[in-house]
Amino acid sequence: MSTPISVRVRMYQVGFGDCFLVSVQYDAPLADGRAERHLLIDFGTSHPPRDGMARGRMADVAALIETHTGGQLDVLVVSHRHRDHLRGFEVAAGGAIMKKLAPKLVLRSWTEDPELSATADGPDAQPGATPVGDADGADAPRRDGAAGPISAASVRYAALIAQAQEHVARLSGLVGLDDDIRAAAQDQLKNADAVALLDELSRDGRGRYLYAGMDAGIADVIPGLAATVLGPPTVDQDRRVAKQRENDPEYWLTALDASLRVAGSAGDADAPAPVTLPPGPVRWLVDRLADQRSHSAARLVRDLDDALNNTSVILLLEVGGLTLLFPGDAQIENWQHTLERLPRDAKLRDRLARVDLYKVGHHGSRNATPRSLHALWSGRSPDRPRMTALLSTRQDVHGKRDTAVPQEQLLTALRGVADVYSTDEPVTGGEFVEVVADARGGPFRLVPPPG
Repeated sequence: MSTPISVRVRMYQVGFGDCFLVSVQYDAPLADGRAERHLLIDFGTSHPPRDGMARGRMADVAALIETHTGGQLDVLVVSHRHRDHLRGFEVAAGGAIMKKLAPKLVLRSWTEDPELSATADGPDAQPGATPVGDADGADAPRRDGAAGPISAASVRYAALIAQAQEHVARLSGLVGLDDDIRAAAQDQLKNADAVALLDELSRDGRGRYLYAGMDAGIADVIPGLAATVLGPPTVDQDRRVAKQRENDPEYWLTALDASLRVAGSAGDADAPAPVTLPPGPVRWLVDRLADQRSHSAARLVRDLDDALNNTSVILLLEVGGLTLLFPGDAQIENWQHTLERLPRDAKLRDRLARVDLYKVGHHGSRNATPRSLHALWSGRSPDRPRMTALLSTRQDVHGKRDTAVPQEQLLTALRGVADVYSTDEPVTGGEFVEVVADARGGPFRLVPPPG
């Protein structure tokens, strides 16, 4: 029987975006004659690398992935629908290679299931589903009396996100829209070509649409690699995922609706170009209307950005003595479903404390690496190997001051518990960053770049 002997993780240079390849090597060939298995997590970008870094073109990255997998990809995970996580699938060259790699299993968030209907009561539970409640299937009281893991409230939430993306696509073409808002809107578009390719790759039973507690099926394709789906919860499992905690209890299902109505009626993509007006009451009124449109659009874009991030798949991967945590762009509303279990679930608390490799959540944003999670790493046993943290980002692209990514305060905290490697640093700004560890236990070690 083949046993895992090493785990290799490659973080590809894509500028601002995520693309990670997890490769498990075995001590003997498996049934198909291969001694490796490969899991790709995300394949996207929204901004190219800074000058002085590798180019990061998605076609070039796809070619590298083809080389590193030997032309066979076992599992594809797309954490969520933002273009900095899936844009490569809409690029002709990259998409063609992904089709050629033909992943055996395609994993996406439950909100991406093409069979979800805005008017349906929700699909039956999928294979591997656990009861609503804790991610390990333990019984817990339902928050809204739902009859299943995906019922009408969850279906409506998924439909609302799709509707918001349609409005953002229209708003991004509005005349006179603030340039910063327009750029932010572009990041929220639906990526129809990429989604279409992912739907194609998911056919014939290869696709699974994950929520907290569901069996991802990874171990069936990559022997010895156990996967726990920590998120996202459905709205039926945890209604808080459908709102921001600092806002009213029905934030997403009411405020996002309001944003859609106001922003959708604020202007027309086919409106005539603005004219120069002299100072006076007419000019004042036109300026105020433009401001209203921009503020409405900004709110919608901000709401949608947070909503999509909270659909991110959170995977806890365990192989041999190694633990790897890949949370996509999950924000605190997504994480809360897991964090509240920790005081009463010593086993899960220990597993999270033992993480050897952490993919830094949401490119180092302030609301994606929970303090309680960092506290587990700060308090872990001194005999545990030092953690490795991988950060795929580019500075000065998103946010300003407190909202900028990556947050220096977070990076300082992470450096206290982990060796942090970023694609935005000259020493690691090549085509990819590679770390490897003995499957019996960490730490992961940086592999010197080729050449």
